[in-house]
Amino acid sequence: MLDLSIKTRVAIIIPEPDLAANTIWNELYNQSYFKETNQQFDDKPVFQHTKYLNDIKILHSKKDGVASNHLDSEIEAELYIFASRHRAASGTPALLIHPTGNWNQITLEGREKELSYTSAFALKHGLKNLVLKQEEFGLEDFKVDLEVTHHGPTELKTPLVFMELGSSEEFWVNSKAALAVGQAIMETAEEFIKRSKFKGISYIGFGGNHYAYRFRKHVVANEEVYVSHIAAKHTLDNLTDAIILEAFEKTIEKPKGALIDKKGAKSEQRKKIIEIVESSGKECIQI
Repeated sequence: MLDLSIKTRVAIIIPEPDLAANTIWNELYNQSYFKETNQQFDDKPVFQHTKYLNDIKILHSKKDGVASNHLDSEIEAELYIFASRHRAASGTPALLIHPTGNWNQITLEGREKELSYTSAFALKHGLKNLVLKQEEFGLEDFKVDLEVTHHGPTELKTPLVFMELGSSEEFWVNSKAALAVGQAIMETAEEFIKRSKFKGISYIGFGGNHYAYRFRKHVVANEEVYVSHIAAKHTLDNLTDAIILEAFEKTIEKPKGALIDKKGAKSEQRKKIIEIVESSGKECIQI
């Protein structure tokens, strides 16, 4: 059996090549939320939460977040939360969260037709925490978005989410916004380690655009509803039975069924998804 050198319940990952992630880390460090340990990962010290010593740790990865497929070789955790930049041509200031994976072709690292393991619980609470931090820090100019599943890494066996600061270098170095994302990450980690038996209903999402507005709205409005992997409209024509079922298998809260954005998917696409999902014994709900 592999002797893993670092054990924690939630590992917060700071990719060294990522400017936004490093700004987030600097703000957390300056607030004394974490203290250095005698452990190392990728030749850098591992830090632990000052209250939840062995349950929440911060590790620096030499690789960019989308390519950090080496984490499982030395880390044993229940969840990875990646601090990350978000880039968009619009440059819109934003606070975002999403799972990772490639429904079809590779969008940025990872493997074709492969999804990461993820947690609908972490995604919902992470989204709620970003909304709260937007208000608390007075970041009215920043959008809070739930994104569809995209990019790597896809090879890790540990569930993961990305929590991001966007959408250009101007905002990647914004200390106030970085601290807001950092605190949202910490609070999501704290909620994850204190969670009891899952009592909500988790789903896989299909349809809509990259910024999953209808799913974001549905999750926020319904306390019992959780969503994990989401496939955007432009991916639906090429979805296979295998990748759809993989989304269910790789969500640790065992989704009950699928939510379909009825305005964000063509009738043929909806019909195909319903057939595949219902044939596996799951339900479909159009929202």
